[in-house]
Amino acid sequence: MLPVLGELRPWADPTVLQMNRLAMHVPLAGFRRQQLDGVWSLELFDSPDDVPAGALTGIRPNAVRAAVPGNWTMQDLSNAHGEAFVDKPHYTNVQMPFDGPPPRLPDRNPAGVYRRTVTVPTDWQDDRTVLHVGGAESVHAVYVNGRFAGYGTDSRLPSEYEIGRLLTQEANDLAIVVVRYSAHSYIEDQDQWWMAGLHRSVWIESRPSVHIGDIRVATDFDPATGAGTVAATAAVDFGVDPAPGWSMRFELHDPTGRPSGPAVETPVRHQPDPRGNGSETGARWDLTHAEAWSAETPRLYTLAAELVDPGGSVIQSETQRVGLRRMEVRDQQLLVNGQPIRVFGVNRHDHHPDTGKAVTVEDMRADLKLMRLHNINAVRTSHYPNDDAFYALCDELGFYVVDEANIEGHAYTDILCDDPAYRDAFVDRGARMVQRDRNHPSVIVWSLGNETGYGANHDALAAWIREADPTRPLHYEPAIDLRGWEDGGETVTDIVCPMYPRIDAIRSYGEAGTGRRPLIMCEYSHAMGNSNGSLADYWDVIEATPGLQGGFLWEWKDQALRQLLPDGTVRLAYGGQFGDTPHDGNFVADGLVSADLEPHPAMREVAWVYRPVVVT
Repeated sequence: MLPVLGELRPWADPTVLQMNRLAMHVPLAGFRRQQLDGVWSLELFDSPDDVPAGALTGIRPNAVRAAVPGNWTMQDLSNAHGEAFVDKPHYTNVQMPFDGPPPRLPDRNPAGVYRRTVTVPTDWQDDRTVLHVGGAESVHAVYVNGRFAGYGTDSRLPSEYEIGRLLTQEANDLAIVVVRYSAHSYIEDQDQWWMAGLHRSVWIESRPSVHIGDIRVATDFDPATGAGTVAATAAVDFGVDPAPGWSMRFELHDPTGRPSGPAVETPVRHQPDPRGNGSETGARWDLTHAEAWSAETPRLYTLAAELVDPGGSVIQSETQRVGLRRMEVRDQQLLVNGQPIRVFGVNRHDHHPDTGKAVTVEDMRADLKLMRLHNINAVRTSHYPNDDAFYALCDELGFYVVDEANIEGHAYTDILCDDPAYRDAFVDRGARMVQRDRNHPSVIVWSLGNETGYGANHDALAAWIREADPTRPLHYEPAIDLRGWEDGGETVTDIVCPMYPRIDAIRSYGEAGTGRRPLIMCEYSHAMGNSNGSLADYWDVIEATPGLQGGFLWEWKDQALRQLLPDGTVRLAYGGQFGDTPHDGNFVADGLVSADLEPHPAMREVAWVYRPVVVT
């Protein structure tokens, strides 16, 4: 039985979101870091209840070698004796891969114990050592030298734990126990493959006892005057009682690297940040002639922030790339810098035919470059937050992003949205997404999730986001059907964002002029098979009708997986071809490009219809 967790069984309880997890923050790179990606030991069990405490330390003869980042469902699980643990990918669209109701779990629920040794440099001993787990499907628990360190949920956002008190000066046994299915799987029921494992990067880092815990940046751009503002707030984590004499030094550089004004040094005010990241201080720049960010002109400023101790020494340095832009919903239009935009968008899943959900920065860049070649300018992160590197690329290359919380309870769509047991999970997932991604200018809209009905849990999440970030509009498709498109769900969505609407329906909405919100289709023109034939007809109406601004094609890429067959041949496989049941067959093969990024014929039509300039 797992120490601490065995009798609690938190993976079966939707109200348990985390244990000992640190507060979410924007990505920070100014710490000394030891990357742990590579080959780990992995031992698999049929259930988390079967994992013995002895699996966390010592030599385990049944362990296999596994790649991290990676999905064990995509890897050879044969051990040294030639014995293989069988756990394959499973594809469903709406239905769950096992019987409910929530939070019931299947009897066979594989759990993997990832292990490796970690030796901490001697000069880290006076600092705070933190473990970063980039992504684990479905939930995970951390142990150091056999002792419990923490537990986390939400497979698409990172979790961090302070582990220094558990470390020794010798080689340390680090174990991360990943459970394939959990009570939280019911709100990760997206149209994709069910996988398992550590699919994003893992590292440890040394944070000074006093360090920058977070940096929040708010920007604005006035299109009438060309003026802009940048306001930065840093939270300094003292760990214990704040000490006097600490300060933050800020500098802002324009897109060419020139200073946008003198450096600003401000004392750290000992006023606790309510999110738990420390005491705050900040700086502001008022720019008379600012350079605005947009998808067409992705101009990025660089904010440099230094933590200075009472003796004047710089303890930590951080940078954030930020864009100045103004988001508004006004006069039935979504405006960026005062101009209505056209959303030439696609829905994108994290997917690679060989590695499943483990995608590299190079994979992300390849997706975005091919999109650009076909005039696509917007991405909906269907249906969960991506790795932070994806947003950095969108900032740099110029893409509008609808950032979507990892919330989809499709099989129980009208139940989970009002279930009090899942309320905190809804809010936690959306809140942590905002806390991590809020500095990215490419993120122009927050989405509350996908296909989970509409209920009190969405109201709670929307209220949290509106208070935390009033600069961006909200998006949530099921809410618009509450009373119709004119005013349905206005408390949770600032955009009318239907799925697969009829062309005459969107024309009628725009021509009526009775709605206050713009219409941007969150999914349309489904790309399965010989599809997308009506794309030009949609855009003839969009271009001619006020209040219509485009949408996101479903979907970017076929989610096929490369499969080696017994006769040695290889195929791109879909639902049911791994022995998975129940399944939804080849419905996962509905992309504009193949799993190998080969454009399907419809992509030529997309590039033509999405062309930014039309000559008549």
